[in-house]
Amino acid sequence: MPPASHVLAALAGAFIAAFLHWSISTDHLIAKMCLAVGAAPLDPKDTYHQYFKNIVDEVCVAMGGRKIEAVVINSVGMNAFALEDFDKFAVIGVTEGLLAGLNRAQIEAVVAHEAAHIASGDSLTTTVICSLSELYEEGLAGLKASLRSTRGRGIIILLLVYLVLCLADFLSKVLRYFISRQREYRADAVSVRLTRDPLSLAEALKLISGHWRGGGAQGEKMESIFIVNPSYSSLDEKEGAVADMFSTHPPIKTRINILLAMAHMDDKTLEEALKDFKRVSPVATVEYKPLEEEEDRKWFILDRREWRGPFALEELKKAGALKPDQWVKIEGREEAIPAYDDPKLQALFVKDKNTAEAACCPHCKVALEDINYEGVPMLKCAYCGGYFVEQDKISRVFLREDAVFSEETVRVAKKLIEGKDKFKLNEASSKNVWVITCPKCRHTMHRQFFVYSYPVEIDRCPYCSGLWFDRQELELLQYLYEHKELYFEKGQF
Repeated sequence: MPPASHVLAALAGAFIAAFLHWSISTDHLIAKMCLAVGAAPLDPKDTYHQYFKNIVDEVCVAMGGRKIEAVVINSVGMNAFALEDFDKFAVIGVTEGLLAGLNRAQIEAVVAHEAAHIASGDSLTTTVICSLSELYEEGLAGLKASLRSTRGRGIIILLLVYLVLCLADFLSKVLRYFISRQREYRADAVSVRLTRDPLSLAEALKLISGHWRGGGAQGEKMESIFIVNPSYSSLDEKEGAVADMFSTHPPIKTRINILLAMAHMDDKTLEEALKDFKRVSPVATVEYKPLEEEEDRKWFILDRREWRGPFALEELKKAGALKPDQWVKIEGREEAIPAYDDPKLQALFVKDKNTAEAACCPHCKVALEDINYEGVPMLKCAYCGGYFVEQDKISRVFLREDAVFSEETVRVAKKLIEGKDKFKLNEASSKNVWVITCPKCRHTMHRQFFVYSYPVEIDRCPYCSGLWFDRQELELLQYLYEHKELYFEKGQF
């Protein structure tokens, strides 16, 4: 038997290690967890994000006024989560894929489910357990890749860290025993009580389970905080003592059947409802005008008490004689307004293309205007129809299906599919637009394929990662993405 002094020393060391582990793991709890799953605050200029915030606020009111913050994960997967810390600060997050793929009633049901976890205290428990174990398991996944590529002395340090994380990984599996699968059933029931709509939650679970939920992506190891396990697990779909001990989520089919029983419906009714499912966009109207209308627009100019014209925008730009306070009339309209009140003419009055206050079109050298395209804030040139989009916003555009494509876009898309990379969208000007200046940071952009899967070239800034889409390039990529099954599987329309 070891001496008592050795036992006390070991206990003291274990206590210190446990205290440090607890302190480090629970410090800035919500911020670390959001960082681990890739969640970010809502974009105040994004229509979809404000739509989601309104839903969260409404559910908070139904819960008695509990304050809950909303966050979004920039992922095409479908999932949702809830977090809470010891200060009663709570967040509910969804992926961009879920926000774009479900209708309002279904999102309300999902948010109510996550709010139920917060109200019952389940979120605090799972957040703490996740921070003590699954957070390190997530780090272990990334470290394995580093070990395979690291050589030299640095590998010894990585090995030590790897061993520590392996212990945390084991702890994660043990702690999952304390996360009851019953909490998901309880949260489903509370969601139904809040929304009075069991069918919408059943539909949401069915749609989420049938799509990619985030397996293999950032945050997949932190499965206990999500409404559905990001990675498919056969253990999740089983019943029994082993599954109850080591699985954090009950079978999705069982959850759906319970909800359908509440709604007095069956699987066939659910399938029929989803067969005719159509998502209603939160963007009430199309927030951009077809390029054909912009190109055809002309103006009459009041000059020396006489109306002259009509002039196209290009003619006014070349003449350079139009003044901001000069009266103009759009062809076909009787209303006369000052030129500075016409958004299409405002860009003509920005003369300094290098001004730091205004982002300018790299081709036309006029100020770009703020617009919302499918609810996503971006910049657009009123003259050439180009778009400047920040890198972290472009996935939102491809996920949302609000745009109505012109016949010209469909025709060019067919040519791209038939001719693959032999056809160029902007053949006439491709030589002189190879190098342009980034509207945001003024550095040189690089001309390249958006992705190698699609033969559409765009301009990308290597410094700020901003993207410039010339006329029709954005719409064309959207169309190809929305019809990717036809594009990749059949190779034709």
